[in-house]
Amino acid sequence: MTERGEATRQRLLDAAAAVFSERGYARATTKEIARAAAVSEGTIYRHFADKKELFGAAFIGRNASNAVAITGLPNLAGTKSVRENLQFLMRAIEDIEANVAPLQAAMSSDAELARSLFSEAPQGEGGAPRITPLQPLAAYLAAEQKLGRVRADVDAADAAFALFAIPFTAVTSRRLARAAGLTAEVDMMGALDVVLRGLEPSQA
Repeated sequence: MTERGEATRQRLLDAAAAVFSERGYARATTKEIARAAAVSEGTIYRHFADKKELFGAAFIGRNASNAVAITGLPNLAGTKSVRENLQFLMRAIEDIEANVAPLQAAMSSDAELARSLFSEAPQGEGGAPRITPLQPLAAYLAAEQKLGRVRADVDAADAAFALFAIPFTAVTSRRLARAAGLTAEVDMMGALDVVLRGLEPSQA
């Protein structure tokens, strides 16, 4: 794809994310999206087969670099401190949740769209199972257990769930507060420290 074509595709993705977030999937039209991207409606179909494919690309493409960072989390085992690595993860998940949440809301009103997106999403390389944020986080914690930096008696999957809940809850709390005209301050790092106290090996 040419540089100009790539720029047009990105404009379409940005416009689609904005329109879908505001209007929902069912009510959003390709005409509206094209207008928001300042292109003709036909341009959409030179890049995407239909509205569903455009939505899927917008949904998956948001914060792709953060998704890659989360997938590579197990490679950080033994580097820096466990707290620093988990802080990095908290911020990455927070960014993803903040940017994808409006599209998730748009998708939640169309069960068939959600099913088709997840069932048709490509698997990982070599046909590996699709990766969720919990999988690399649990793998990271298991790797740190082998290095003695996380307690051996901790269930890595349960700990991953507890840690993932921190940024997810922070984003949800802020979104609900904004809807009510309020401000919600959530101390993610304070919550992380509470969980860390249960993960760190006891000092002899």
